[in-house]
Amino acid sequence: MDTPFALDRQRHLDRGHHSAIYRRLGLGLLALICVLGLANLFGQRSTLTRVDGSAASLTVNSPEHLRGGLVFTSEVTVIAHRKLADAQVHLSSDWFRGMTFNGVAPQPDNMSSSGDTVTLDYGPLDAGQSMPFWISWQANPTTLGVRSEKVNVSDGSEQLLSMQRSLLVFP
Repeated sequence: MDTPFALDRQRHLDRGHHSAIYRRLGLGLLALICVLGLANLFGQRSTLTRVDGSAASLTVNSPEHLRGGLVFTSEVTVIAHRKLADAQVHLSSDWFRGMTFNGVAPQPDNMSSSGDTVTLDYGPLDAGQSMPFWISWQANPTTLGVRSEKVNVSDGSEQLLSMQRSLLVFP
């Protein structure tokens, strides 16, 4: 059989079986990555972390694995076990590093930063009162790696609770 102009039978038609194996392995690897993503291996599912103390409880419901570019929400809830005169939540800088902070609802009475900590001041809480708030984020597309997110709850200058979570951001 004659080949068209500029085609070589050995190079273009009668190739060895090795290239077919590599193509199939590559396609299989891509399919495996897609299946693992559908199984939520690469993030987005929220996990609940809770810390209890004598004065208050803290619950954080937020993903521990993310992909770059993902928009997500963290739910933080403080429950007072006694009257708190000035409930404050302190977030470490790792909550904000490589993330776009879209907003918090409900808004705190005061939001400030000192050093590497952002403080959300929600004012007084009665015993048994729950104070949930939601923070909207987006993982910057160029962000990747592991970071340690710390959350502290205080009543004014008195620290009540401390929590540490880790966050893994995939490319």
